[in-house]
Amino acid sequence: MKSLIKIIKGSFVGMGSILPGISGSMIAAILNIYSDLITALNQFTRTPLKAILLIWQYLAGILLGFGIGFVFINLFLDIFPIPMTLLFIGFILGAIPTILKEIRVKKYQYHHFLVMGLSMVMMVLFLFIQEGQASTDSWTYYIIVFFIGAITAAALITPGLSGATLLMALGYFQILLELGNDTIEALVTFNFSEIAPMIPMLLILLLGVFLGLIFMGKLMYRVLKSYKVHFYFAVLGIVLVSPFNILFTLQSNTSDNVFQAAWYVWVIGFILFGLGIYLTHIITKKGQQTEALS
Repeated sequence: MKSLIKIIKGSFVGMGSILPGISGSMIAAILNIYSDLITALNQFTRTPLKAILLIWQYLAGILLGFGIGFVFINLFLDIFPIPMTLLFIGFILGAIPTILKEIRVKKYQYHHFLVMGLSMVMMVLFLFIQEGQASTDSWTYYIIVFFIGAITAAALITPGLSGATLLMALGYFQILLELGNDTIEALVTFNFSEIAPMIPMLLILLLGVFLGLIFMGKLMYRVLKSYKVHFYFAVLGIVLVSPFNILFTLQSNTSDNVFQAAWYVWVIGFILFGLGIYLTHIITKKGQQTEALS
């Protein structure tokens, strides 16, 4: 029963890592397993087997949560693209108060706002890069998949950072969804002929996750330790621009003209938008209370 509870907790962390605007590490803090994951990560380079045995139930749950998240998001994005997109944007914007707390200092310097401005400019430039995304047959596509894995891993260990939000804003979230959904469909239907061509891509994705956890995790903590305010200024810039990027790329990921939807679809969407902001606020507040008590 204890192992089952750990797997269930891990699955919530996995789903939280897939949902845009939600941080898997924040979910881990809420469930009081964040310190266990970080301890195991720090031990991995010295005693890898012991570290894995320490959290194998959580890892199994995270993988299970990834699968559930892929199916959920693909299903509802296909049926209700506008309401689900507005829900995700609500999740994203709901994180702004938390970010503002992280950048609160006695005196702001010009380089703080310079970092934020540069991150916003980069986000706008990504809109043009998305027009020429790599095909699945090109070597750049493999680099993108590795990059996706590294971002996902970094989000798992960086409090308040949503990997799905960054991937969606960068235009790479759809690639992750398609890869995960195709893999799950092939496994469920036992279609091994479909799985075989995806194995190299999955291995590269896992390599990105692995290296992201080991190396990027330590790098991110050094950045947070030395340049925490600059880091969250950059995140704030990304969060402010990402809703525009998401709406701009929404049409390219759907077959119909989603912006000609009926009025009630938009009403539902704005209700979910408010719900997304509220849920992010509640989850973040609960996570901060849990971290304060631990």
